[in-house]
Amino acid sequence: MNTFEQLICIITGTITRIIPEGLSQFVDSVLDFAYVQVMGLPFVVLGYRQTGKTTLLEWLKNDMDMMEDFEPDPTAAGGDAVPRMNTDVAGENVKVRARRDVGGEYAMWETDWLDLYREAKPRGIIFMLDHSNVYQHKDALNFMFQMIDDERDASKALQMVVLLVNKADLWEDDMNLDDVLDDYRNEIRRLKSQSERLGYAYRIYASSLVEPDKYRLSVVMAEFFNAIRPRPKSI
Repeated sequence: MNTFEQLICIITGTITRIIPEGLSQFVDSVLDFAYVQVMGLPFVVLGYRQTGKTTLLEWLKNDMDMMEDFEPDPTAAGGDAVPRMNTDVAGENVKVRARRDVGGEYAMWETDWLDLYREAKPRGIIFMLDHSNVYQHKDALNFMFQMIDDERDASKALQMVVLLVNKADLWEDDMNLDDVLDDYRNEIRRLKSQSERLGYAYRIYASSLVEPDKYRLSVVMAEFFNAIRPRPKSI
């Protein structure tokens, strides 16, 4: 978090403590403007290796346009910097910030994931999985849940967790979303319990970056970014 971001958070936090309840909307408006127009709404993209994290970030950087033959190399240790991006939310240009694209290998969870989470203090998490490697996805999901619990300072601003069950173009002929999620019953119960305890919302969607329009991925992302802003709009 840079000096400007720290100043905004300190000012708005102080105002929130001293002003009457009726003026809290003013504080939300100031913070909303700071995030949406200046700093970028902080979010992170996590998930086991080769689930589409880099492709999703590239798609967002590409204004949610279809990409032909995009085949990224595996993300190296330390991750790759991601610039602030602009996206459309209900006709409004909204600035969002992922900071870094991190890999999904086991060895990166306690290093790159933790470092990114602590640095970003995200308002939203996008977690990606697919129809393969069930045990690895379960491990990654449970690591994320534990990280959210353990890193309370970094989790204070968390508003939403979205699970994207990616590569639906590969599995939709043989199964539906419920079939895929049947292997994750315990993890979904943990997600529901944690969200109720900590006060964040969650959503689960089938997705495909090969056919993003078919799965309304631009709508899903617009709803996600709208949900994590301090003053969500009606969309």
